[in-house]
Amino acid sequence: MRAWTAAQSGVRIESRHIQSLRAELESAGVYRHHEAASWAKLVLLLTISGALLAGVVILPWAWSLLLVPAAAVSTATAAMIGHEGAHRSFSSSPWRNELMLHLTFPLLAGLGATYWKHKHNRLHHGHPNVVGGDPDIDIWPMASCLGDHEQSGAARRWFQRNLQGVAFWPLTTLMPTVMRIPSVTHLVRAAREGRVGAAWLADATCLIAHYGLWLVVPAILWGVVPALLLYAALWGLVGVLLGLVFAPAHMGLPVVTDQHNDWLHQLETTRNLRMPRWLSWFFVGLDYQIEHHLLPRIPHQNMPRASVIVAAWCARTGVPYQQIGYGEAVASVTRFVAGAWAAPAAPGRAAMIDATSV
Repeated sequence: MRAWTAAQSGVRIESRHIQSLRAELESAGVYRHHEAASWAKLVLLLTISGALLAGVVILPWAWSLLLVPAAAVSTATAAMIGHEGAHRSFSSSPWRNELMLHLTFPLLAGLGATYWKHKHNRLHHGHPNVVGGDPDIDIWPMASCLGDHEQSGAARRWFQRNLQGVAFWPLTTLMPTVMRIPSVTHLVRAAREGRVGAAWLADATCLIAHYGLWLVVPAILWGVVPALLLYAALWGLVGVLLGLVFAPAHMGLPVVTDQHNDWLHQLETTRNLRMPRWLSWFFVGLDYQIEHHLLPRIPHQNMPRASVIVAAWCARTGVPYQQIGYGEAVASVTRFVAGAWAAPAAPGRAAMIDATSV
C-alpha cells in the first residue's frame, strides 16, 4: 500500500471542514455513551480470565498451554476498555471515566494511569510517527528510521541491521514490563517535585494493589515460582496481543522529522484495520484508528457508524482515508520494522490547522 501525503496534493483542511464533520457526527449520535454495555463487557471478560486462571491452578499443568493464552486474550481486551476511560469516551461522568481507567490500568494491568495519559494521550496522539515526539516508535533497541540507526552505538547498529526484523514480535512480550517501569518512575518523579494529589494517590494505591493481588497473594497460596511463572507467561502474551492491536495502525506509514498538530498529519500516519466483526469485538474500537485519532471521545460501540461518516467526509474534502486488511497490516509492520533502520524519516511540512481535538 502506497502511503498518501498531503504534500503531494496541496490539500488544506480548514476550520469549516472540521466543524461540518463534528456537526454531522453529533447529529448522528455517535458521541452517545454505552456505559452499561461496557461495564457488562468488562465483567464478562474478567470473569472469563478468572475462570481460566483458576483452571491453571486446579488442572494438570499441561492445561496451561491452552488456558493461559486464552486468559491473555480476555485480560488484554479488559485492559483496553480502560483506554476509553483515559480518553473520557467511556462515560459522560469524569469520575466514572477515572474509575474505569484505574480499575483496568494500574489495578489490573500494573500500568500507571498518569504515565499512560502522558505517554499515550499527550505524546502519541499529539505526535503520531514523529521522530522524538511519539514514544510508540521509540522502540529501543530498534531503530524507527535511519537517523535513529546512525545515533545508535555499534552493538545496536549491528542488531538493527541483522536482527531487528525477526526480533520485533518476540520482544513485544516485554511491552508490559517496559511500560511498568516508567509507570513507577513517573510517580516517583512527581513525588520528588511535590506533585502529589488525589490522582497520584489513586494511581500509587492501585499499582501497589496490583502487585499484591497478582504476586504476593498467589505466592503465599501456591508458591513463589508458580506465581512468577504464571504472571510472566500471562503478561508476556498480553504484550504480544497489545502489539498486534497498536502497531498495525501506524507502523508502515510515514515516519516524519518535525511536529505537526494538524488533522492531515493524523490522516497521513494513521489507518483503519479491516477485520471480521467477531475479531473487532476484541479491539474495543482500536481497529477504527482514524476516527479514534481525530475524535478520541467517540465510544467504541459507535465507531462503525462514525467511520462511514468520516470516510465520506474525507472523500468530499479530498484528504486520505487509509484502510488495510488486518493480515496485510501485520505483514506491513513486519516489513517496516525489518527495514526501518535504513529508511530516512520524511521531511516535515508546515502545520495547516491545529488538531484541537487530540
